Amino acid sequence: MKILKYAIFFILFIFLITGCGDKEQPKQQSPQQTQTETKPVSNIKFFKMTGFEKSTSKNTPPEFNWEEEGKKISITDFKGKVVFINFWATWCGPCKAEMPSLSKINEELKDKNFVMLGINLPEGSKIKAEDYLNTNPVSYTIIDANGQFFQAFADAAGASSEAIPTSFIINKEGKIAETIVGARDHETFKKIINKYLD
Repeated sequence: MKILKYAIFFILFIFLITGCGDKEQPKQQSPQQTQTETKPVSNIKFFKMTGFEKSTSKNTPPEFNWEEEGKKISITDFKGKVVFINFWATWCGPCKAEMPSLSKINEELKDKNFVMLGINLPEGSKIKAEDYLNTNPVSYTIIDANGQFFQAFADAAGASSEAIPTSFIINKEGKIAETIVGARDHETFKKIINKYLD
């Protein structure tokens, strides 16, 4: 009888051990996953424009500059490269809709003498550009400007400053070669830009 009791006890003990061992452990997120989901993006390239001068000749963009990591950068530094400049605002739905395509194009062309700049127009925006970019990051530099700069740029290009998004392409000679009013898709933008890279 004692042997039977010990045998039953031993069998129950084995079942207890194997049952605990088979329980699936809850999946834990790695520290990297948790950080990606909860921490805002901190490496966005967002700078304040430090000044601009209106252009005195047709199709020559206004000279403008900003400070990046303590270094003064000017649009004239990019002569010899194709520069794509996109005017946008956080209140503009079509502007925000095309930004992922622009970001992708910038990644695809960054090694081909190509520079992309986004010019934020903060007037009338309830959401700050920095806050928006923290949750919707892009691969290109964003510069905080104002409507006066947009007007000066449009005047130089002989274009209207009444609608955004508006994009300008500056060719390798430093001249405004094309004005694009309204949003476009990835393929359309790429086709237009490639005309000036070839």
